[in-house]
Amino acid sequence: MTSLRAKLLVLLLAIISLAWMATAVLIYFDAHHEIDELFDAQLAQSAQVLLAQARHDLKDERDDDDGIATEIAGAGAGAGHKYERKIAFQVWDKHGRLLLRSASAPVEPLATRESGFAEAVIDGKPWRVYTQREEEGEIRVQVGERHEVRNELAASVAQRLLLPLGIALPALALLIWFAVGRGLSPLRRIGGEVAQRDPANLAPLEERTAPAEITPLLHALNALLGRLDRALESERRFTADAAHELRTPLAALKIQAQVAQRAQNEAQRGAALENLILGVDRATHLIEQLLTLARLEPTGGSALMAGCDVAAIARQTLADLAPAALEKEIELGLSSPDTATIKGNADMLGILLRNLVDNAIRYTPRNGRVDVSLLVEQGRVRLEVEDSGPGIPEQERQRVFDRFYRILGNDAAGSGLGLSIVRRIADFHAASLSLADGEHGAGLRVSVDFSWRDTREASPSA
Repeated sequence: MTSLRAKLLVLLLAIISLAWMATAVLIYFDAHHEIDELFDAQLAQSAQVLLAQARHDLKDERDDDDGIATEIAGAGAGAGHKYERKIAFQVWDKHGRLLLRSASAPVEPLATRESGFAEAVIDGKPWRVYTQREEEGEIRVQVGERHEVRNELAASVAQRLLLPLGIALPALALLIWFAVGRGLSPLRRIGGEVAQRDPANLAPLEERTAPAEITPLLHALNALLGRLDRALESERRFTADAAHELRTPLAALKIQAQVAQRAQNEAQRGAALENLILGVDRATHLIEQLLTLARLEPTGGSALMAGCDVAAIARQTLADLAPAALEKEIELGLSSPDTATIKGNADMLGILLRNLVDNAIRYTPRNGRVDVSLLVEQGRVRLEVEDSGPGIPEQERQRVFDRFYRILGNDAAGSGLGLSIVRRIADFHAASLSLADGEHGAGLRVSVDFSWRDTREASPSA
């Protein structure tokens, strides 16, 4: 398991080390530049001093007959300082004869340039050379210094800067370790609070005292706890409702079975068995509706949304329910464009339309009519299902969306879940649902308005 504390420690130490080393590099180059300026000034000053001394002491001197120049601190002498062999000077006359040189200087000119600064390579080593001539041009002085001197000094500056980092890094790591641990203590506290909670306790976690960095996490956790609480409450309510509603049809089935068992003749037995079959059909329908509602409850916003052709769904639904309509001699009608595409869930839209048409067929008297129409206008798709049944009184139109609610005095078979399922699917699709009287004030018209379309989504068959 990866430790956030260890990650932060490594990351912070790496950043500090990189920043420190970058600072050392910048200081190295800046110090090197300043050192170059300083040493160049020293070379120029040394050349002026030598030129003045040579003009005073060596104006009339010449080399010995063998052409060897006077050497300061002879070639065999031991070096008095570690940098002594890295610094050299020469004094030349106007005829190009070497009058004077240091022990570390060669007999050839340090640089070919007649005046000013120049770069030279002597015995494979880079040198910085400054040349200055007397105004009369009779004496020329060259003072040189190996670049190694400057580089060593600049490197020493950078090294002394990095040395405290090597000493302080372990202590810094320890301090960061404790500081990060202190900063992460709210996470440990919240983790402990969640671990000690009772599974049934879905109350939100405290956000006001939490650091701003973990507030989004707490907000998301509280939102999740809220959704879980609502889901569990819905499940408990659904279970209680289902148990209550299934008790009656199961009791009726048992009674019909007992009647058939105790029947005195075939006519009584046949009637009891017929009632038993009808009871099984009603119980089957109720269970199907309950399963449909249970499938819709946990979907929330997770169901797949894609381009759906409502017109195609309507045609398929009417074809599926045509046998039930024919059995009651009910005429089914469809008024629809070729396509009517919205963004939604095709399975859920099929359940919605099937419940509306099935309800209309159930409550419409024999030889009645059920019409389904689709209207597409101004980016809106309206689905309407109208029947010639008894309709729903205006004062009852809000209550019929409640689970298991059925209007008193209605003999049509049903579970009271159809419109509840329709409302659930309409809410999921952000569609408005309304009930009104049918044409000429008779029957019922159910309208579902989908306020947005998306013809650029997936194909209508999606």
